[in-house]
Amino acid sequence: MRNKHTMMAIFIVFLWGLNFVALKTTVTYLPPIFSAAFRFLLISIPWIFIFKKPKITVFQFITIPLTLGVFQYSLLYYGMSLGLSTGLSAVVLQTQSFFSVFIASVLMKEKLKSREVCGLIIGATGVLILFLLNDGDFKFESVLIILIAAISWGIANIQLKGLGDINMVSFLIWISPIASVLLFIISYLFEFDDIKNIEVTKIELKVVVSVLYTAYLSTVVGFTLWQYLLNKYNSVRVTPFGLLVPITGSLFGFLFLGEILEWYQVLSGIIIISGLMLIIHKQNKE
Repeated sequence: MRNKHTMMAIFIVFLWGLNFVALKTTVTYLPPIFSAAFRFLLISIPWIFIFKKPKITVFQFITIPLTLGVFQYSLLYYGMSLGLSTGLSAVVLQTQSFFSVFIASVLMKEKLKSREVCGLIIGATGVLILFLLNDGDFKFESVLIILIAAISWGIANIQLKGLGDINMVSFLIWISPIASVLLFIISYLFEFDDIKNIEVTKIELKVVVSVLYTAYLSTVVGFTLWQYLLNKYNSVRVTPFGLLVPITGSLFGFLFLGEILEWYQVLSGIIIISGLMLIIHKQNKE
């Protein structure tokens, strides 16, 4: 991977790490699925009247909003609303790296080199340490819910790779209404009482900023760059960078939310980075 693309991947890691702080702030004040629906509403309106519809199949137009939007984000927001910390939420969600590589190797016949397999194993060990040594103040179902969200994202990564060279900003804008409508319906069915209790005049500025951040910086900018990298390289070369998001998520959680950065989080970060470096080692000129 070229140096500029490595730096691009690292930039995405920081974007998505800070995103977990924004998510945690949002679901503390707003119903989780409603928040996810509003996120996609902001992405689509009014921009859908400005950007041209991308050339994609009807199947892609229907299925990607489900995996990338509805399933991933409704489950992620809901899982975090159950009290899971930003760091651990990031850990569980970033298992998408392993699901992506597994699905790509099975469905797209992407071959894995021994170095890449070793790097993934080392990275998985770092994630496992962060998970097992957590202080345990979370509900098991919250982990399971976000794990399903990770599987959905892993499937979405393969779908994004199959889009080819398209305008990703336009694509995200055009699929967002579908995701938004479906999420609003789900929210209405399960969160109606919570929605009625929202007092708009009492919503703090940090919540507004958090919602805008998740919509535009994390989703539009982050996924546009992510899809660009997926188009240029095999999944195993790109998705392992997601293993760094738990580290940036834990760091930002410590800085902005006062969540404690434990010694094992630092240790797991070193192990994860080591695994990632093994994957990309001596490939920067490719």
